[in-house]
Amino acid sequence: MLAEVIYWDNNATTAVAPEVLEAMLPFLRERYFNPSAAYAGARQVRRAVEEAREAVAALVGAHPDEIVFTSGGTEATNSALAFWKKTAIAATEHPATLHSAHEVVLAPVTPDGRVDPWAWDSSLAGCDGCSFAWANHETGVLQEAESLIEAAARARCGVHVDCVQAAGKVKIDLSGLPVHFASLSAHKIHGPKGIGALYVRRGVEWSPWMRGGAQESRRRAGTENVPGIVGFGEAARQARIHAEDYRQTELLRDFFERGLKDAFPDEVIVHGGCVPRLPHVSNLRIAGFTAESLMLLLEPWGLVCAAGSACTTADPRPSHVLQAMGLADEEIRGALRFSLSRMTTRSEAEQALELVIRAVRKLRSVQSAHTGPVTIYRPKQEPDDKTSFFPGIT
Repeated sequence: MLAEVIYWDNNATTAVAPEVLEAMLPFLRERYFNPSAAYAGARQVRRAVEEAREAVAALVGAHPDEIVFTSGGTEATNSALAFWKKTAIAATEHPATLHSAHEVVLAPVTPDGRVDPWAWDSSLAGCDGCSFAWANHETGVLQEAESLIEAAARARCGVHVDCVQAAGKVKIDLSGLPVHFASLSAHKIHGPKGIGALYVRRGVEWSPWMRGGAQESRRRAGTENVPGIVGFGEAARQARIHAEDYRQTELLRDFFERGLKDAFPDEVIVHGGCVPRLPHVSNLRIAGFTAESLMLLLEPWGLVCAAGSACTTADPRPSHVLQAMGLADEEIRGALRFSLSRMTTRSEAEQALELVIRAVRKLRSVQSAHTGPVTIYRPKQEPDDKTSFFPGIT
């Protein structure tokens, strides 16, 4: 076993950067004042909140007054979609999007995971809003964002963009796009959990989802999570400072994929690998092996990855993202998601490659044409009609 774990599940969450923790600590200790109070110490805390707002805004090319702090990306998305009656949504969206819209029109995707442009245009008809993720949470596939937004503008549809996975990894400039809302989250960019933001474009008519006090300029009630906000601000600053680091991360990801393909020619399939992806994500399968069987070996050996997204790992149903891309259930069972970070090193990539190759060879040695692939037993669970994964979808 390795002395240290190689953590390759950064799409689920990232480690808090040292600079972020250092920035947060004073607001957990001596600078604990409520920023709504009038005395000097509270005013200093209020300034820290506004400085963080400026940093988060700069990350996505927004004005500071367009940033509303929330408890995370899920709340931001729910808040944006709550006021549209009918919403066009890409079929590969995060559950926070699929479950928060009232009436949904699903727009199909092509086998590479990108929204079909003709189907998108058709889906927009009769909708007052639309939503898609700039980058998919499972495959890392990047949508042709500008084209989808322009189509929505022609259809006079409101636009929400889920930027949770993309922000800090690819360049996003919302100032030049007719986007009404966008969701952000700190813990995907080495910030703390429990803090996110909703971008609300200037001039957009919108009613607060959280009601009560006058916080966030009356746009989100509740005492501010100051340590989280400050941490988000520092994480956004660090993301801009280290933006170029993801070029190296992409090289490491490509090295890992290439090494697997060299070891197992014609057996490694990268989902969405033929279109632009986030630089740190690899969703792949190795023919003949289930994701669970490989993970049973990889985790004890020191490599942590995921079989699907963190939000649905406990759900026995196949990934709806990969289903929408046309994969059969048996193929989906083999899908592993490796998500690196800007902190990933060459040594980690080399060790990770070695471990996956070793795991495949180990399983191959105990599998045969007679025994079939190693599988993990799970009792079959039928979806509850009351909690269907796609409620209200037409």
